[in-house]
Amino acid sequence: MEREKYTKLADEQALLGRTAEGDREAFSILYTHYYTGLYRFVFFILKSPEDSEEIIQDVFLKIWVKRETLTGIRSFEDYLFRMAKNRIFDSTKQVRTRRKLNRHIAPTTEEGADSPFDDLLFQQYHVAAMEAINQLSQRRREIFLMNARDERTAREIAVLLNISLPAVKKQLHEARHFIKEYLRKNAGWILFFVIRGILFLSQ
Repeated sequence: MEREKYTKLADEQALLGRTAEGDREAFSILYTHYYTGLYRFVFFILKSPEDSEEIIQDVFLKIWVKRETLTGIRSFEDYLFRMAKNRIFDSTKQVRTRRKLNRHIAPTTEEGADSPFDDLLFQQYHVAAMEAINQLSQRRREIFLMNARDERTAREIAVLLNISLPAVKKQLHEARHFIKEYLRKNAGWILFFVIRGILFLSQ
Protein backbone atom coordinates (compact mmCIF):
# COMPACT_ATOMS: atom_id res chain seq x y z
CA MET A 1 0.00 0.00 0.00
CA GLU A 2 1.33 3.43 -0.95
CA ARG A 3 1.09 5.91 1.84
CA GLU A 4 -1.48 8.65 1.65
CA LYS A 5 -0.42 11.81 -0.12
CA TYR A 6 -0.76 14.82 2.15
CA THR A 7 -1.34 18.46 1.45
CA LYS A 8 1.63 19.89 3.26
CA LEU A 9 0.84 22.29 6.05
CA ALA A 10 1.73 25.79 4.89
CA ASP A 11 3.39 26.60 8.20
CA GLU A 12 4.78 23.13 8.94
CA GLN A 13 8.33 24.28 9.62
CA ALA A 14 7.02 26.88 12.06
CA LEU A 15 4.90 24.21 13.75
CA LEU A 16 7.94 21.94 14.06
CA GLY A 17 9.90 24.79 15.59
CA ARG A 18 7.14 25.55 18.09
CA THR A 19 6.81 21.84 18.95
CA ALA A 20 10.56 21.64 19.52
CA GLU A 21 10.13 24.41 22.10
CA GLY A 22 7.40 22.44 23.90
CA ASP A 23 4.28 23.98 22.33
CA ARG A 24 1.56 21.34 22.79
CA GLU A 25 -0.90 23.17 20.54
CA ALA A 26 1.53 23.02 17.61
CA PHE A 27 2.16 19.34 18.29
CA SER A 28 -1.60 18.71 18.34
CA ILE A 29 -1.97 20.31 14.91
CA LEU A 30 0.71 18.01 13.47
CA TYR A 31 -0.85 14.99 15.18
CA THR A 32 -4.34 15.75 13.83
CA HIS A 33 -3.08 16.42 10.31
CA TYR A 34 -1.14 13.15 9.94
CA TYR A 35 -3.06 10.76 12.18
CA THR A 36 -5.66 9.39 9.71
CA GLY A 37 -3.26 8.60 6.90
CA LEU A 38 -0.70 7.09 9.25
CA TYR A 39 -3.38 4.92 10.86
CA ARG A 40 -4.51 3.60 7.45
CA PHE A 41 -0.92 2.80 6.52
CA VAL A 42 -0.19 0.94 9.76
CA PHE A 43 -3.54 -0.88 9.78
CA PHE A 44 -3.01 -2.08 6.21
CA ILE A 45 0.09 -3.92 7.44
CA LEU A 46 -0.98 -5.11 10.90
CA LYS A 47 -4.74 -5.70 10.31
CA SER A 48 -5.38 -4.91 13.98
CA PRO A 49 -7.03 -1.71 15.23
CA GLU A 50 -5.54 -2.12 18.71
CA ASP A 51 -1.99 -2.79 17.47
CA SER A 52 -2.23 0.03 14.92
CA GLU A 53 -3.35 2.52 17.54
CA GLU A 54 -0.57 1.39 19.88
CA ILE A 55 2.06 1.84 17.16
CA ILE A 56 0.83 5.34 16.34
CA GLN A 57 0.74 6.44 19.96
CA ASP A 58 4.27 5.06 20.47
CA VAL A 59 5.52 6.97 17.44
CA PHE A 60 4.01 10.30 18.46
CA LEU A 61 5.15 9.84 22.05
CA LYS A 62 8.72 9.29 20.89
CA ILE A 63 8.46 12.35 18.64
CA TRP A 64 7.34 14.44 21.62
CA VAL A 65 10.12 13.08 23.86
CA LYS A 66 12.71 13.88 21.17
CA ARG A 67 11.00 17.10 20.05
CA GLU A 68 14.19 19.17 20.31
CA THR A 69 15.46 17.42 17.15
CA LEU A 70 12.47 18.45 15.02
CA THR A 71 14.04 21.71 13.86
CA GLY A 72 16.53 19.77 11.75
CA ILE A 73 13.87 17.78 9.85
CA ARG A 74 13.17 18.82 6.26
CA SER A 75 10.21 16.47 5.66
CA PHE A 76 8.16 15.64 8.73
CA GLU A 77 5.99 13.29 6.66
CA ASP A 78 8.98 11.15 5.64
CA TYR A 79 10.31 11.22 9.20
CA LEU A 80 6.95 10.15 10.63
CA PHE A 81 6.37 7.24 8.27
CA ARG A 82 9.94 6.01 8.65
CA MET A 83 9.48 5.88 12.41
CA ALA A 84 6.19 3.99 11.97
CA LYS A 85 7.81 1.43 9.65
CA ASN A 86 10.65 0.87 12.11
CA ARG A 87 8.20 0.42 14.98
CA ILE A 88 6.14 -2.07 12.93
CA PHE A 89 9.30 -4.04 12.18
CA ASP A 90 10.19 -4.17 15.89
CA SER A 91 6.65 -5.27 16.76
CA THR A 92 6.50 -8.09 14.21
CA LYS A 93 9.98 -9.27 15.25
CA GLN A 94 8.76 -9.62 18.84
CA VAL A 95 5.72 -11.63 17.68
CA ARG A 96 7.93 -14.00 15.67
CA THR A 97 10.18 -14.46 18.71
CA ARG A 98 7.22 -15.34 20.93
CA ARG A 99 5.90 -17.88 18.41
CA LYS A 100 9.30 -19.50 18.07
CA LEU A 101 9.56 -19.83 21.85
CA ASN A 102 6.02 -21.20 22.09
CA ARG A 103 6.82 -23.91 19.52
CA HIS A 104 9.91 -24.86 21.54
CA ILE A 105 8.06 -24.98 24.85
CA ALA A 106 4.80 -26.51 23.56
CA PRO A 107 5.51 -28.19 20.19
CA THR A 108 1.91 -29.30 19.71
CA THR A 109 0.63 -25.71 19.60
CA GLU A 110 -0.32 -24.61 16.10
CA GLU A 111 1.59 -21.61 14.83
CA GLY A 112 -0.34 -18.40 15.26
CA ALA A 113 -2.75 -19.89 17.80
CA ASP A 114 -2.53 -19.25 21.53
CA SER A 115 -3.37 -22.33 23.58
CA PRO A 116 -4.65 -22.29 27.20
CA PHE A 117 -1.13 -23.38 28.14
CA ASP A 118 0.32 -20.27 26.48
CA ASP A 119 -2.15 -18.00 28.24
CA LEU A 120 -1.42 -19.55 31.63
CA LEU A 121 2.33 -19.43 31.01
CA PHE A 122 2.37 -15.75 30.22
CA GLN A 123 -0.02 -14.92 33.07
CA GLN A 124 2.36 -16.69 35.46
CA TYR A 125 5.33 -14.94 33.88
CA HIS A 126 3.69 -11.53 34.23
CA VAL A 127 2.94 -12.06 37.93
CA ALA A 128 6.47 -13.31 38.67
CA ALA A 129 8.12 -10.55 36.65
CA MET A 130 6.10 -7.84 38.39
CA GLU A 131 7.04 -9.31 41.77
CA ALA A 132 10.71 -8.98 40.81
CA ILE A 133 10.28 -5.48 39.37
CA ASN A 134 8.51 -4.28 42.50
CA GLN A 135 11.52 -5.34 44.60
CA LEU A 136 13.81 -2.97 42.72
CA SER A 137 14.68 0.36 44.29
CA GLN A 138 12.40 3.22 43.25
CA ARG A 139 14.91 4.82 40.88
CA ARG A 140 16.02 1.52 39.35
CA ARG A 141 12.41 0.44 38.84
CA GLU A 142 11.57 3.76 37.20
CA ILE A 143 14.49 3.47 34.76
CA PHE A 144 13.77 -0.17 33.98
CA LEU A 145 10.08 0.48 33.22
CA MET A 146 10.89 3.48 31.06
CA ASN A 147 13.08 1.18 28.97
CA ALA A 148 11.12 -2.10 28.99
CA ARG A 149 7.54 -0.81 29.10
CA ASP A 150 7.78 2.61 27.46
CA GLU A 151 10.51 1.54 24.99
CA ARG A 152 12.66 4.56 25.67
CA THR A 153 16.36 4.32 24.93
CA ALA A 154 19.01 4.74 27.58
CA ARG A 155 19.91 8.10 26.05
CA GLU A 156 16.29 9.31 26.18
CA ILE A 157 16.02 8.22 29.81
CA ALA A 158 19.21 10.05 30.70
CA VAL A 159 17.85 13.28 29.19
CA LEU A 160 14.41 12.93 30.80
CA LEU A 161 15.82 12.18 34.28
CA ASN A 162 18.79 14.55 33.94
CA ILE A 163 21.35 11.87 34.81
CA SER A 164 24.38 10.54 32.95
CA LEU A 165 24.09 7.89 30.24
CA PRO A 166 26.55 5.52 32.02
CA ALA A 167 24.41 5.77 35.17
CA VAL A 168 21.30 4.74 33.20
CA LYS A 169 23.10 1.82 31.56
CA LYS A 170 24.39 0.62 34.94
CA GLN A 171 20.90 0.75 36.46
CA LEU A 172 19.42 -1.17 33.51
CA HIS A 173 22.13 -3.83 33.70
CA GLU A 174 21.64 -4.37 37.43
CA ALA A 175 17.84 -4.38 37.12
CA ARG A 176 17.92 -7.02 34.36
CA HIS A 177 20.38 -9.15 36.30
CA PHE A 178 18.23 -9.05 39.43
CA ILE A 179 15.01 -9.89 37.56
CA LYS A 180 16.60 -12.79 35.68
CA GLU A 181 17.99 -14.23 38.90
CA TYR A 182 14.65 -13.79 40.67
CA LEU A 183 12.81 -15.62 37.90
CA ARG A 184 15.40 -18.39 37.80
CA LYS A 185 15.01 -18.99 41.54
CA ASN A 186 11.28 -18.40 41.94
CA ALA A 187 9.47 -18.90 38.62
CA GLY A 188 10.84 -22.15 37.23
CA TRP A 189 12.93 -22.94 34.16
CA ILE A 190 10.15 -22.25 31.62
CA LEU A 191 9.59 -18.67 32.72
CA PHE A 192 13.31 -18.07 32.88
CA PHE A 193 13.77 -19.00 29.24
CA VAL A 194 10.71 -17.00 28.18
CA ILE A 195 12.01 -13.88 29.89
CA ARG A 196 15.43 -14.34 28.33
CA GLY A 197 13.86 -14.63 24.88
CA ILE A 198 11.40 -11.75 25.12
CA LEU A 199 12.07 -9.16 27.79
CA PHE A 200 15.84 -9.18 27.42
CA LEU A 201 15.96 -9.60 23.66
CA SER A 202 17.75 -6.27 23.33
CA GLN A 203 20.81 -7.30 25.32
